[in-house]
Amino acid sequence: MVLQTSHTDLLIIGAGPAGLMAACWASQFSGISTRIIDEKPHRTETGHADGIHSRTLEILDSFGIADPILRKGVQEVEMSYWAVNGDTGNLECQKRVQSQSGGLSRFAQTSLNQGEVEQVMIDYLEERGRVRVERQKRAERVYFTDDDNDTHPVVVETKALKTDRMMHLPRPEDLKEHVSQVTEVIHARYIIGCDGAKSLVREQLDIPLEARSTDSMWGVIDIIPITDFPDIRQTCVIHSDEYGSIMLVPREDRLVRFYIQLQGDSDLEKKALDQSNETPEALTQLIQRAMHPYSLTYQHCDWWSLYPADLTKIKQCLANQFQVKHRAFLVGDAAHIHSPKAGQGMNVSIQDAYNLVWKLGSVITGASDPNILETYQLERHPVAEELMAMDSRLVHVYEENKASISEVSKVRAGYTGFMSGVEVTYQPNILVSRGEGGESTKAANIKLGMRLGTVPVLNQASTCTIQLTELLSSNGAWRLLVFSGDLQQRKNVDRLAEFAEVFQGPAHASSSQQPGFQEWQRAIDVILIHPGPRISVNLLELPELFHPFDEKLGWDYNRVFSDDSAYRGGIGHAYEEYGIDKQEGSLVLCRPDQHVAWVGGLEDLSRLEIYFSAFRKADMFNNSKTTTRN
Repeated sequence: MVLQTSHTDLLIIGAGPAGLMAACWASQFSGISTRIIDEKPHRTETGHADGIHSRTLEILDSFGIADPILRKGVQEVEMSYWAVNGDTGNLECQKRVQSQSGGLSRFAQTSLNQGEVEQVMIDYLEERGRVRVERQKRAERVYFTDDDNDTHPVVVETKALKTDRMMHLPRPEDLKEHVSQVTEVIHARYIIGCDGAKSLVREQLDIPLEARSTDSMWGVIDIIPITDFPDIRQTCVIHSDEYGSIMLVPREDRLVRFYIQLQGDSDLEKKALDQSNETPEALTQLIQRAMHPYSLTYQHCDWWSLYPADLTKIKQCLANQFQVKHRAFLVGDAAHIHSPKAGQGMNVSIQDAYNLVWKLGSVITGASDPNILETYQLERHPVAEELMAMDSRLVHVYEENKASISEVSKVRAGYTGFMSGVEVTYQPNILVSRGEGGESTKAANIKLGMRLGTVPVLNQASTCTIQLTELLSSNGAWRLLVFSGDLQQRKNVDRLAEFAEVFQGPAHASSSQQPGFQEWQRAIDVILIHPGPRISVNLLELPELFHPFDEKLGWDYNRVFSDDSAYRGGIGHAYEEYGIDKQEGSLVLCRPDQHVAWVGGLEDLSRLEIYFSAFRKADMFNNSKTTTRN
């Protein structure tokens, strides 16, 4: 056998949600080579994760792939809490709450099985044609070379799995008997371990896991229920002092997912824990017992599992580091393991990858110094820590026999912003400005380090309404939002002209293109939002920075927007929502992952230059004329 050796800029190990998101991000950078490998012969077919939170939908929408999920999935609008009335002894709905406040995100939580979510990202990769999933290829060994000057210092030895009998192997460990010898040694500049809770990457790099919890067992089952329970198509918590807690989540195709607390102290629960063909029926009987006097049967079971799947293992643990030598990174379940109660697994995994890969792309293309890679640990490890704390509190309050429905509701309400993902805030670091006190007056309601919330604005040229964050698509570009103030005032027109002149000058970062991008694609997109009225502004009389010209494509009409309250549909509140003075205006810099990096005034370009100087490469902002953006 001839041993194949290859080199790649980025190797992604694991093609679950985290790995596929990493590949989607990497596919934006035409100047880097990316590979993604997975030992499975196909994507997840059914079951597993099913909750898609608001921030995850925002991320998917930034790639233009949220719509298929929204069409197929089931939105969670209301949550009901059921418990036995102590006076009557009857199971009753004691509380109904809105699942998520309307101001958090334009997307509500949606339920859809993990396989469908994976397929949407696979379709996206196939359409782009830059990265493809290499299946039945397993990483066997991961190590670093001894040469400090090696440009591809991470080595991954892989094996190709045989195709025969693959679908009939009962356990993952049996795969070892059905593989060939090492078939390829991949030398990579960077690798990402997206290979799940039993991560080989984590094991090979000797990254320890800190155990957090050992004492919880839950059954999970997806069935099409036949029942007279009135809230079967709403997310519900059913609490029984005698039989523990049940949680149900409506799914696509009439499916409903049930989470069943297992205490292991009855014959029925012991039958469920046997993990045999009788487990689904036993789990269903446990649900019916807690739902009495309502009935429950089923004819179709789509999937079931027990958590933890290996009942001898710990339930919750956290890696103490998410990266090694700034070359190898852990993402998702490879870095943190927790219960399924809050539906966070797939979401936080996707969000980990979304945070990391634009930074890797920026470093590999030569746009940024490798020091920005330190921020992955700085930003995502605290998120994992909070995830562990939230998970523990939720599990405790669900499992506490004396816990009231109001306590469960209170805990969930307290974590709504975090659970949805939209209020995750990164602390000051090289990519998040510490601020100099001016942010509170320039944009009082915009928080540094948090993703930018959206507002509807009006396209200056077409008068079409668009959500502002639709302009923050995931293509690797930074965005500088210029809130000019009222352009009916001459002083603001002059200030805007001065800003544009200085911004495009040779001393400033922003008049350039990013290495590895097509020549017409900007490193920093500049977008103007003025407070209206729209008819008071002539687009072509504004500085050319806001309507650049291309000899083939003509003027760019997608850089200027109005916050004109004269139009219907909620327009006219952007300045108010962001806390920006209509006379003074503001500058808001958003990173490629939509998090707010820096806030200042139109006269603060020297501060913006200082911000970029901390991590930009010398050639990141070569002088060039303004060109049209993607």
